[in-house]
Amino acid sequence: MLEWRTPTIADVPEMKKLIGSSGAMGSDACAANIFLLREKYNIKIAFCEGALLRLYTGTRLPGRRGVTFPLGGDTGKALDMLEKDAAERGKRPCFIFLTEEQRDILAARYPDMRFETSDGNSDYTYTAKHLAELSGKENEKKRNRVNRFERQYPDRTVKFSDTDIPTFFTRDMISVEERWFAAQSERVDSTFVERLEIYEACRYWEELGLLGAVIYADEIPVAMTVASEISPGCYDIHFEKCYGDYAQAGGFAAINRYFAEYLAAKHGALWINREEDIGLEGLRKAKMAYRPDKMLIKYHTAG
Repeated sequence: MLEWRTPTIADVPEMKKLIGSSGAMGSDACAANIFLLREKYNIKIAFCEGALLRLYTGTRLPGRRGVTFPLGGDTGKALDMLEKDAAERGKRPCFIFLTEEQRDILAARYPDMRFETSDGNSDYTYTAKHLAELSGKENEKKRNRVNRFERQYPDRTVKFSDTDIPTFFTRDMISVEERWFAAQSERVDSTFVERLEIYEACRYWEELGLLGAVIYADEIPVAMTVASEISPGCYDIHFEKCYGDYAQAGGFAAINRYFAEYLAAKHGALWINREEDIGLEGLRKAKMAYRPDKMLIKYHTAG
């Protein structure tokens, strides 16, 4: 049987290597997410035939409970081991987070296997150029939001994590999170969980290879964002926060644009993944407002 275990921070370099070699673009395949979300989704990992395997059992949400397609290494042999492991448990592999290409490979391997999708699991992906420039009539509202923020706060400054002292930077990022948290009239479980994830991201900033930005206005930190590389040229946005009057003035649009410009210019970003909406209408509207260049559809086995 496969040796499934909870990922540790020491596993991150090997996960990054295998994920990078696979060319994955999905937010679920991001090494930082695998580590930071390990408790939320009860994520287990195994290394087999030079490939990374993942098992999710911590949620009943459609398409989020099962094993993933092998990343890196010999995927054929790794699939053999997955099948054997499931058989020893008296089951058949239940696959989740499949790309179209991975779905087709499994369809050829298991002719009777059927696949479904869940809209809430699809990733919203954009070219870095799109988010950095916000050109065209379709992005006019977002440009206007950025312009409004810049007019209202002409003395604003923006700092990026690889050009400023990390401890100073992460302190200010947590300050934004705490002010955002204090402003929430309704605090659901996910609000508290995400807060802990942000604290842990700060603790393991360098080990996770995180990048971020903070906007300062009125001499205080008012907006922040955090990302990491999934595979070469593709970056995942983990957190994005702004609060109060700064948010109303367009702070979210501003941090989004400034960070996209930075990722493209300084880190060669081609694609930016703003993750899924998990079926929440508010998130869906916010992500659709940026006119995604590509929806990354994820498939899972039916039944």
